[in-house]
Amino acid sequence: MESDDIILNSLATTTIVKEDWTFREISTSQYTHGFHQYPARMHPEIAKRMIEKYALGSKSVILDPFMGSGGVLVESIIHGNNSIGIDLNPFAVLLSKVKTSPIIHQKLEDTFQDIIKKSKSDFQNHTKYDNAPEKLDLDFWYPVDARQKLPILKNHVFEIKNKEIKDFFKICFSFTTRRSSYQKNSIYKIYRMKPENREIFSPDTFKMFSDICHKNINNMKEFYLKTKSQKAKAFSILGDSRNIGKQFTKIPQEILDNGKAHLVVTSPPYGDHGTTVAYGQFSKHPGLWLELEEKEELLSVDAKGLGGKKINDHTELESPLLDKIIKKIKKKDSESIKKTNLSDRAGDVYAFFYDLDSCLEQLSQYLKRGNSHLCFVVANRTVRREKVPMDEILIELGRKYDFKHEGTIYRTIANKAMAVKNAPENISNYSSDTMNQESIVLFKF
Repeated sequence: MESDDIILNSLATTTIVKEDWTFREISTSQYTHGFHQYPARMHPEIAKRMIEKYALGSKSVILDPFMGSGGVLVESIIHGNNSIGIDLNPFAVLLSKVKTSPIIHQKLEDTFQDIIKKSKSDFQNHTKYDNAPEKLDLDFWYPVDARQKLPILKNHVFEIKNKEIKDFFKICFSFTTRRSSYQKNSIYKIYRMKPENREIFSPDTFKMFSDICHKNINNMKEFYLKTKSQKAKAFSILGDSRNIGKQFTKIPQEILDNGKAHLVVTSPPYGDHGTTVAYGQFSKHPGLWLELEEKEELLSVDAKGLGGKKINDHTELESPLLDKIIKKIKKKDSESIKKTNLSDRAGDVYAFFYDLDSCLEQLSQYLKRGNSHLCFVVANRTVRREKVPMDEILIELGRKYDFKHEGTIYRTIANKAMAVKNAPENISNYSSDTMNQESIVLFKF
């Protein structure tokens, strides 16, 4: 079986331990993990191993400051630990809440039967509902079957009285709106299928919804049985990890250890959302269908994410490696003939690490000093054909906050949902590999 290198103690160490971290044979959708497609999800096995290694019993509080779809929180509940997740994306917060809220499966099965029975009856009786998103061109994005049936399904999902059950089926419905659309499912930015693919795309929307519901109900049953004896709670917070203190005021203080957490397990963005993974674009259509209350936040996810705003004053971040990389990229910026909105790539890189550094500073304030660990899952990207070694830069940034680097695990990404190639500079006939390897950077604090 393929193995990955675990580099222990420091970057200069020669101690290498072989252990499998590809997880090729381990599912990414067990329990509630696979409820809904989401970009660049951390493999659940990473969270599981980090919690098992570093959580000091059930009293350890686990924090994921870049929560995404909530996989770390799911694993925390399974292991009996209270957990907190923070994310700017309201769709991610809803998805995480659903994935971490155990529900008796029979209640879900009964509700599903009611939804599908009423929906099929409405379709046969030509009942129509005017509830599709106003800002979504249904003719452009959906085939006829989906245009007719999605509003019917939405009506009956939104009629559910119990909030937890309603939210569960909102996620099932959301996944159906994506799977039944002309959007390319292999990528996370908003692109439509090619005409020849649209011609042969003919989904049965009710069947698609039914298949998704059955799968999610069965997985919820497994999750419920696995966690019914646990008292752990998960808190999915809509907020910004550049101000963790503010986010911690939103949860019961008895959950924390004198206002602090003990273990960080997280996978931050690999760069600004505009040029790496566009979480906001991915979430836009589902969020509009679901009528999320935080509409402004939904539509500004990419702009407000790390690196979304340029920084005019380039203060020293105390990373010599980052300084060196930015100088190289800045030189290539000046040499670039084609001026576009991506002309200041050095500024984009600096803004991203400036914001990431702000998050690290916050973590140093809200982790229990002397009794905490941090596990960052990151990947190294390429900008202006210059490699940006995020793992090594992260280690340098962490030093000023007394984050002691304990080791780095380098793993091949076997099945992470990301594009394999991209065209980062829009240069004709030039593409580069995206991140197919990632590093798990381990700190003690």
